Amino acid sequence: MISILTQPLRRKIETAGPRHGNGGTFSALAPRRNGRNRHRRVLFVTDFYLEDLLAGIVDYARLAGWELNANMRFHGLLPPVTEPCDGILATVTKARVRDWLAARPECPIVRMIGTEFDLPYPGVEGDYRAAGRSGARHLLELGHVHFAFYSLYDIPEVRELREGFEAELRAAGQSARRLDFFAARPGRHPADMTHQERCHCLAAELKRLPSPLAVMGDDDRRAVELLEACDVAGLRVPEEVAILGCDNHWVEQGMSPIPLSSVDMNFKGVGKKAAALLDDLMRGQPVSPVTRTAPAGIVARRSTATFVTDSAEITAAIVFLREHFHEPLHIAELARRAGMSERVFQLEFKLRVGHSAREELRRARMARAMQLLRDTDLKLEAIAMESGMISATRLCRLFTETQGISPNAWRAQAKTTR
Repeated sequence: MISILTQPLRRKIETAGPRHGNGGTFSALAPRRNGRNRHRRVLFVTDFYLEDLLAGIVDYARLAGWELNANMRFHGLLPPVTEPCDGILATVTKARVRDWLAARPECPIVRMIGTEFDLPYPGVEGDYRAAGRSGARHLLELGHVHFAFYSLYDIPEVRELREGFEAELRAAGQSARRLDFFAARPGRHPADMTHQERCHCLAAELKRLPSPLAVMGDDDRRAVELLEACDVAGLRVPEEVAILGCDNHWVEQGMSPIPLSSVDMNFKGVGKKAAALLDDLMRGQPVSPVTRTAPAGIVARRSTATFVTDSAEITAAIVFLREHFHEPLHIAELARRAGMSERVFQLEFKLRVGHSAREELRRARMARAMQLLRDTDLKLEAIAMESGMISATRLCRLFTETQGISPNAWRAQAKTTR
């Protein structure tokens, strides 16, 4: 008779619902161990390395007391199939990782980010449809009426991002032109053209579109290409073309000729949630087939630092407001910069923008405060000063009025998703 301690760990997949829906659940028998305090050993296997993804895993692994093997990030070599472990966290975009995982049927596995393979493992993905909606809302706030979406590869994440972007624009009574490589060049592949050739083709397409234009790229690499194409076409960014990327990768941000606005996909939160999911799976708990993690928000930089109205004076005032909101700023000063009386300025501002200058100032300060609460450990007094709210008392009052929750409570919630 075989001892239960030496039996291979068995995976049980309940098929009460669709594999990639909300109805199905996954569960696995928890690994047996030869000591109550033995640390779990987890492998990080990647064919699409994202530094923030691993950072989230490390945060969880440290608190959970795991032994984490992430050596593959250095050399790209898969561990031996026989290497002992209690669980695996993997990105699966290539067949070699898919096949390697298939040789470990006894081991709990959680995949991270999207995949085109039909895999029998629970996964954690970024919510790209929500990212597309956030991107559209950000560009709509710039006052634009002409929009476009630029993509190079037709993969699930890109389709979801575009669908969310276009859906949000439709809800606002707007539409977007698709700058789609495959649609414009049937039968051709991006690899058939050099980067310079693609850039000149993109420049020609941009010049045919009405200006001013707001464009979202399917990721930060596409956004950098858009910046280069605008330079070739002689189009000014952000005055004539506002550009938004996605993923907020530090490499592309560092290589961008101007600071690039982007959607922060919260890959650190994806990694942390995937690690928690694997922990549940290793303990024999049922888990959902697919879990989506919401984006952390828009990181606004110079590439979208503009506003479009048919009044040059109001446009200049709102751009100044968005650049100087953290300073002591009064409506009278904005009116003076617009060359108007305060009363006329307030009437014109609301007519052109849709809300008051005071509301615009409050929104800018609140957005900055929320970003600092989420991304830093600064005390409330420092956040209030950095966002132009003068005091922690004022910050707490305005935050509770607009968000229905205190800054500290909101920060605690935000930190759990990163």
